[in-house]
Amino acid sequence: MESMINMHRMLLIAVAVVHLACGYGTTVFEYECDPEGKRPGCENIGDAGADADTDAGDGGVEAKACTGQCVPFRPLGWSGPVLVARSPGPSIECPPDAPHHHFTKYAHLTAGPLACGCACKPSTGSCILPATMTASNAACSTPVAVPTSFDPPADWDGSCSNSNAIAAGKQCGGKPCVESLTIGPMQAVDEGCEVNYEPILTGTSDEPTWGLTVVVCEGYPEGGEGGCGSGAKCAPAPTPPPEFRACVYKDEDVPCEGEDYTDRLVIYSGFEDKRGCTTCECMPEVEGSMCTATASIYKDDACVDPLLLGYSISSLKEACFDVTLPGSALGSKSISNVTYHSGTCQPTGGEPIGQVEALRPSTICCRPKDK
Repeated sequence: MESMINMHRMLLIAVAVVHLACGYGTTVFEYECDPEGKRPGCENIGDAGADADTDAGDGGVEAKACTGQCVPFRPLGWSGPVLVARSPGPSIECPPDAPHHHFTKYAHLTAGPLACGCACKPSTGSCILPATMTASNAACSTPVAVPTSFDPPADWDGSCSNSNAIAAGKQCGGKPCVESLTIGPMQAVDEGCEVNYEPILTGTSDEPTWGLTVVVCEGYPEGGEGGCGSGAKCAPAPTPPPEFRACVYKDEDVPCEGEDYTDRLVIYSGFEDKRGCTTCECMPEVEGSMCTATASIYKDDACVDPLLLGYSISSLKEACFDVTLPGSALGSKSISNVTYHSGTCQPTGGEPIGQVEALRPSTICCRPKDK
């Protein structure tokens, strides 16, 4: 016992620094502990050996066991490990034992092309009245006859006109000049078609959607992060559902690194819709338009005494009618009810272009489910 005490004999150096107003300096006291431990600071020296044996027997501080799950440390340059849950529906809450919400991002973007369309409104236009009216000394069905002009004036607006009047009983080739009257066709002047913007869909029926909502959480086990040995740490182990898996993450679309976190998923913070439709236009050609009107022929020169009243004419073909009383006077004429009937134009364009672009990618790599 005495040898053990001698082994633990120590020199205690007590330094008393006395700062006195009178300027005393520093005084150093040196003394040895006696074996009995009677001097101040030498108590329990005799028990040093026993204490040393006790500590050696205990083997130091006992490590605490992991109260969650042991997960490998992250690869160099990655963040985590964190707990990640994936949901095909709305976002989910972080669990109570991992309450710190890092971020929510998304994966599996679905967005088809816009449902574009293109159509044209009915054409617009005007009508030009017949330029010719010709009397004949034969019926409409006779191929050979002597014509006599009853033409209207140039740029006629259809109002009463007595130009080129033919007197009653006038003879042409030994026959009355007026046995039939042929009115030339009208002319439809097409101005074209305007784009009908109403059928051009905006794609609201095809809104971009995410197939997965990814929630990243973090927490600290009640017993701390130790207890897993070298190369791993203790992390919370929430009880499913939902399933939270240990993962690491990194900005940008990158491959996983190492052998511990290999289940890869690229996630995004949002999207930009760059879809659209090509310009819709209408071809200049108009199909199916026509003009119609009613013509009236009078025996007098003031459109009072009718010979033919309200005879239908159009732009499709000339009109011929037989005069009931051959040799009647053709004194004046008028045209009313002039109508332009719209046609159609072929649309071009209105094709879907562009796509929806996912923004700001990150990569999460998780522990495989069998680990």
